[in-house]
Amino acid sequence: MGNYLETLKNISKDKQKEKLIYVLILCVVLFIAISYIFNDNKQTEEISKENTINSNSTSTEININSSKDIMEEKLAKILSEISGIGNVSVMITYSSDVKINPVYNTKEEEKEGEKTVDKSVVYNEEDSKKKVVIESTNMPIVEGVIVVAIGADNVEIRSKIAQAVSAITNVAIYKIQVFEKKG
Repeated sequence: MGNYLETLKNISKDKQKEKLIYVLILCVVLFIAISYIFNDNKQTEEISKENTINSNSTSTEININSSKDIMEEKLAKILSEISGIGNVSVMITYSSDVKINPVYNTKEEEKEGEKTVDKSVVYNEEDSKKKVVIESTNMPIVEGVIVVAIGADNVEIRSKIAQAVSAITNVAIYKIQVFEKKG
């Protein structure tokens, strides 16, 4: 009977070990699955953030290009209202593109003498859409202006046009060219 009890004890110990091994294996598999799921979500989130930044910068570029065209149209309209000037066309050249500076959350950590900086773009959520928070926008610098206008054959009219363009664009008069429009 003593051998029988010892055999039962060994069998129950083996089953407990077996159960423990199954639980450990299950925990490892569960851990790997969870880390894979969260890692996949994180990558999807990063891709989504990049797409949001790219789509926002694309729409901003379109708005800036529209602004450049609007500037030319407004300048042409105001110049055509000056006495002695007829139909006007304006072209403005820029030395650089618009630079948009987003706001960043910065987290600095120092571990074992190594400094790490984690920067992430700040978003503002409106109507369940994320928009990048912009700290500043550096507008392009006007490099030169060409104006073609009816009435610009007169020296005094050309001078008025150049002065008006200089006042609006803050460009030196020598960078402004005024020509008579064929009529």
